[in-house]
Amino acid sequence: VIAFVNQKGGTGKTTIAQNLAVCFGLRHNKRVLCVDLDPQGNLGHGLVSDQINNPKTADRLLVVPKVEIDEYINRVRPNIDLIHNKFQKDLREAVDRLPLAPNLLRMQLGSSLRRYDYVIVDTPAGLCRSTQVGVDAADQVILVVSCGMYGLKGMIAVLDWMAGIQKRLVKPMPSIKVVLNNYDERRRFDREFIQEIRRLFGDGLFNTHIRTSTRIIEAAARGVAVIEYDNSCGAAQDFEWLSREFLGMAGAKGECKHAAEGCWG
Repeated sequence: VIAFVNQKGGTGKTTIAQNLAVCFGLRHNKRVLCVDLDPQGNLGHGLVSDQINNPKTADRLLVVPKVEIDEYINRVRPNIDLIHNKFQKDLREAVDRLPLAPNLLRMQLGSSLRRYDYVIVDTPAGLCRSTQVGVDAADQVILVVSCGMYGLKGMIAVLDWMAGIQKRLVKPMPSIKVVLNNYDERRRFDREFIQEIRRLFGDGLFNTHIRTSTRIIEAAARGVAVIEYDNSCGAAQDFEWLSREFLGMAGAKGECKHAAEGCWG
């Protein structure tokens, strides 16, 4: 289980979760379940162009005592399933009132966890109960950082918050990795920012950084990943290489294979 986290909005957390999920499923033939804990529902919007009418949302999953998990799962690609979310005031308030308790999401997903190689959890911006539930379920937390000192300060706040929560739950911290988004190697500040992140996290920083690209925004608006929308752009190559690095696959950027044929809308 991999949770994507940052307390700030606009860092690209959801975009990276979405694009990695598609790379895992279509490029590497991994079975992936995406769980959108953010009531804005942007992870689902980036995977499906049409509205999902299933009333069984991720917020409902967290507050209903007993669930039929298959009713919550929507197939969106070969190898890729989604538990979507949308804002519903009563459910959101119920989630915020949930007591601090371990393993809630894992218990609700139940035996379905065994069907997947990876469960990708997108959490809301902010250090709220939904974010805590995602972190608690995670074997690994990916901190998505956008270039800039505000991004660095936000990341430190997240780490302090996570440490406090895990201490209260009497659980060890999950593995933590950092991915840098909106990177432009032509900017001196970005190059210096990477050095500061590397000083703090060492090997915890992925070597692959996601470059700034309008293609990412255009793809998400169409409900597809950037590798499906424009496989030749720099950002698509970055996501391919990041997925390979995540999976521990050897090889150079030029060895990444082309997308599976076809484009899902």
